[in-house]
Order: sequence, then structure tokens, then C-alpha cells
Amino acid sequence: MPFTPFHFGPGLAAKAVAPSYFSFTVFIFSQVLIDLEPLYYMLNGEWPLHRFFHTFFGATVIAIVSFVIGRHLCGLFLAIFRRSIIWTKPGIIEALGLINPIAALSGALIGSWSHIALDSIMHSDMRPLAPFSDKNMLLNSITVFELHLYCMVAGVIGAVGMGFWWLVWRERC
Repeated sequence: MPFTPFHFGPGLAAKAVAPSYFSFTVFIFSQVLIDLEPLYYMLNGEWPLHRFFHTFFGATVIAIVSFVIGRHLCGLFLAIFRRSIIWTKPGIIEALGLINPIAALSGALIGSWSHIALDSIMHSDMRPLAPFSDKNMLLNSITVFELHLYCMVAGVIGAVGMGFWWLVWRERC
């Protein structure tokens, strides 16, 4: 997709469906990490833009990195964002482990693999099944407009769902 944020819509919907079992921040981390690859090739004027990390095999590598590193970085980010971090060694260690492993793993895997599926629909240089196949069976399966629309609708549905969960959670406290 031309802009990684379009990918965030389905992630927000996933967070609304399973808030305790899905890390939206790790999802975003994996999305941005994958899109560093085409950014690099764009800046260097090289084609194709979508290479190793834009395959399901490469995305699995990104998922592993996102799980191992992203889980801790995103936990620290959330603690800082929430202003709940205590700047001591135990406080930092607690912040680094803020995201549970199941949520981090699902965010990393869904983030990485959905990125490949969504990009495969619109980018002609994608080879999602490489090195096993050079075919891209998802290319043009729907229009780019429809793809963007579905991602935005998923984001709106996810935002409404998260708003609902936030209101319910807030009421219980």
C-alpha cells in the first residue's frame, strides 16, 4: 500500500475482537518494519521495491523480530505514553514486559502476514510465495479503491469496538 497506515485498519479491528490477546502496538511495529524495505529501495531508486521481506517467508522473519524486540520496545513505549513508568531498574523491567507474549505473538504474526496479503493485491512487483513461486495470485483480485475502502471500514469498526471496550472497562473501575 502506498501508506502503511492503511494496514492499521484491520489491526484495529483485530484488537477490538480480542483486546487481551492481540497487541496493536506490536502489529504496528511489524507493519513499519516491513515497509522499511521498499523505503530503502525507493530512496536508492532501485526496482523492485518489494523483495525478501515482502514474502510470507520474509514476513515470518519480521514477525519473529517484532515478537522478540517489538514486544519490549512497544511495552516501554506504552508505559511512557501512559505515564505509568517508574524510572528505576525494576520499573523499566516491568515496562519492558508490559505486553503479554500471546498478544505480542498474535500482533506480530497477523501484522506481518496481513501486510503481505494486502500488498499482494495491489503491487505488481510482489512475489508473496517466493522462493517457491514467482506468481502473485492476489494481484488485482479487488480494486485498489476497494482495498483502501475495506481497510478504512475495518479501522472504523475497530475504533468503534475499542471505544465500546474502553467504556465498559472504564465503567468497571
